[in-house]
Formats: sequence, structure tokens, C-alpha cells
Amino acid sequence: MRWEDLLSAHRLAVRDGSVSLPEGPARPAADGRSPFQIDVDRVIFSSSFRRLQNKTQVHPLSDNDHVHTRLTHTIEVGSVGQSLGLMAGAHIARQLGVNSPVTVADIGYMVQAACLAHDIGNPPFGHSGEDAINEWFKTSRLAKEELTSRLSGPELEDLRHFEGNAQGLRIVSQLEMMRFEGGLNLTYGTLGTFIKYPRATSLSATHTGTYTGLKKPGYYQAERHIAQAIAKVCGLLPHEGLDGAWRRHPLVYLVEAADDICYSVVDLEDGWELGCVTFEEVERALAPIARHPDKYDGDARQRWETLRGEDWYKQKSENDRIGFLRGKAIGNLVKAAVDAFIAHEDALLAGTLEGDLLANTPLGVDAKYCKKLAVQKIYNAQHVLPIEIAGFEVIHGLLDSFVRAAIDIEEHKNHGKRLPPQADRIDKLLSGKLKEANDLYGRLMRVMDYISGMTDRYAVTLFRKLQGITI
Repeated sequence: MRWEDLLSAHRLAVRDGSVSLPEGPARPAADGRSPFQIDVDRVIFSSSFRRLQNKTQVHPLSDNDHVHTRLTHTIEVGSVGQSLGLMAGAHIARQLGVNSPVTVADIGYMVQAACLAHDIGNPPFGHSGEDAINEWFKTSRLAKEELTSRLSGPELEDLRHFEGNAQGLRIVSQLEMMRFEGGLNLTYGTLGTFIKYPRATSLSATHTGTYTGLKKPGYYQAERHIAQAIAKVCGLLPHEGLDGAWRRHPLVYLVEAADDICYSVVDLEDGWELGCVTFEEVERALAPIARHPDKYDGDARQRWETLRGEDWYKQKSENDRIGFLRGKAIGNLVKAAVDAFIAHEDALLAGTLEGDLLANTPLGVDAKYCKKLAVQKIYNAQHVLPIEIAGFEVIHGLLDSFVRAAIDIEEHKNHGKRLPPQADRIDKLLSGKLKEANDLYGRLMRVMDYISGMTDRYAVTLFRKLQGITI
């Protein structure tokens, strides 16, 4: 792959359902801003970005205002991502030469924009919300009896494999701003950097091998033409023998690293704040990263124990120690990720790098330990489970009502059957979007858009109203 293609400043343009591929050089912005800076602004001012403030990061509906929401997590990922982009961008810009229209700042904005959008497609209740949607479309009686015979195989796979990354691409390229005409009209460079898993939902995970870029679905059938355009304009290499799958854009690895760095470090801090992990457990996990092995002697345990014995450190409060460890750990992980990016540039451009960037650094083992501790003590904490269970009931209840309405509208429009009043009311709640869709698949995707776009609290409130619990 070539940096000149990967950093394309051309914007996605969709007319009448078809993508208009760019011709000639990209036009500069009339106000003098970088096209990639405009991407950042468009993501930040989107309604989907704003709703992240009331969506789960790890702890659903938390009463502790200090704990991260999806929005605060996303802002931090964007900040780390910009640093990664600027540091790696200095290396890329030297190769492009002084005549290149792309600057170091452009690459920083590109990675930042993709980072700010990386969780924009997540449903209420976080990853358990994804699980709830997928389970409903696979196991519910309504889905089995009414949808299996009405939809194509790939369309069913879209519904049975809801994925926040695929929904995110749908949001930024279809739903926000210019609805079904390119969405936010982001640059192809930013879209390529955003599409973390460049494969369709219909491509079974059993056929993707070990390549990390194919671990999850990255787009739905409804956005297949957009994914194809991104791959073509950015020059993404096709994945051999897998139709509709490509090798990752190299800058995706920086977005992934920014996300990994933030939740590896900050989720532990949140866990300590809520009493899920002890201070000593967090300290033991972060100290070996804060004390880089290139600078300090000993294995992970020795570096932790040496730090604990230093007078200046012992004089700090636990809160200040956590702050110190967080800052040092993030700084060291950022530098390590950039070093790995530069060292493995040839493999990144060839699409052959296995694993993520942090796994290819001296701090990879320590970062992996942080993730393992978070899974064991925080993500499965006792106070989280009851709310996640309730989230399943909420999302399943909403899907029962909304999918039934979509089917009733399909029967009414295509076969002249009487439209039940409840279906009409639900369509009005969605501003007529179910009726205006062309077919059942389109109606069901709009149901997915609406429910996945809900905040945690709105999902609970609407479910209670539909159940007649409160008016």
C-alpha cells in the first residue's frame, strides 16, 4: 500500500445510493482548515457523538460521576490518538517529502478523528448490549418465525451479528448530517483509518484465520458499496481468497493502540475508584509499565517493589500515586507503540503484521496483564452483572415491539393488510423512517439504528413506558 493513497483527502460522496469516486486532486477547504481537521470537527459536533455521554463504558448507569462514560473515554482516546498520529506522522511526512500536501498535523488529525468516532456505533449497555441484540435475532420466536424466510442470508447475518464498529461506519457514512448521501462526508483517509475490521458480517469468522483485522465484522451489506469505495480509493490490499475483505489501513493500528492504552490504564483506575480492585493490585499492574524496562532494572515485580521503596513515592497519597502511574504508563505506552509502528512499517504497508502494536513492544506482556486483571476483577464485577442482565431484558423488549412494527408495516405496504395502530405509533416515534424504507431489511436496519443509538437511560425509560410501567 502507498501512503499517497492511504492519506487521501478526497471526501466520500454518495448520490442516489451510488458512490461517486473522486477524480483529480482533492479541493482544499475554503476556510483554510485542514480537511482532516474538518473531519474532527464534524465527528465532535454530531448528535451520535454527543449521546456517548450517557452510554456505558464499563459500569452501566453508575452513580459515581468520576467514573468514565463512553464520552470521556472517547475524548481521552482522541487525545492519545492525536499524539500517536503526530509522532508517527513525523516519520511518514519525511518519506513523503516537502512537496506532499499532507502535513504531520494532518496525520494527527486523521488518527484523532478516527479515534473520536471509534465507539460512536456502540449500543446502550456497552458490549452486553451488542450481545443482547445478536441473541434476540438468533433465538427469539419472532425472529425465527417471521424473518428467516423473508431476508437473504447476508441480510440475516447483519442482524445476527450487530457490531459497534459496523454500526459506527453506518453512522458516519450514512446516518449523520447528509442522511444516506455520504453522512458526515468524511475524507477517505479518515474513513480508512476508522474501519478497524474491513470485512462484511456475512464472512464467517471461521474463515478469517489469525489476521487481527478480520476478527470482527466491520460493515453491513447496506454499506458494502461504501466499504468497497474506501478500499479502492485508499488502495487497501484485498485479503486473498476472501471476497469483501481487505488488509487494514496502517493507521488503524494507531487507533487501536490509543483505545488499548486508555482502557488498559484508565479502566483499572475506575475499578479502584469503585472498589473492584485494590490499590496494590492496580499499583502492581501499572508500575512495571510506568518504570520502563529500558530504563529500570529487574523484572516486573522488581520494578514495582523498587518504586514502592522510594521515599518521594511513599510520601504521596494513593490518589496521587495512581495519577503518577497513569501518566507515566500512558506516556511509555505511546512511545512504545510509535516505535513499533516505525519498526514494522513495511509489514503494515504489506498488510502482514500479526497482532496489535502493543503486543510487538517490550511492554506488551505488562499491558496484557492489565487487560487480564480488568476482565477478572472489573468487567465481571458483581455490581455490573445485575444491570447488564436488566439491559438484556430492556433491549429484548424494545426489539419485540419495534421489529413487530417493522413487519406489520411491510405487510401493510406490500400486501394491503390492515396496519395495527401500535405499528403506526412506533413509526411516528421514529419520524416515519420505517414507512419510508424500501424493504423489510431497510426497515429492520432502521430499527437497529434507533435502538443502538439510545443512551442507557433512554432505553430503560422507553422500555418502561412500552410495558405500561410508567407513563
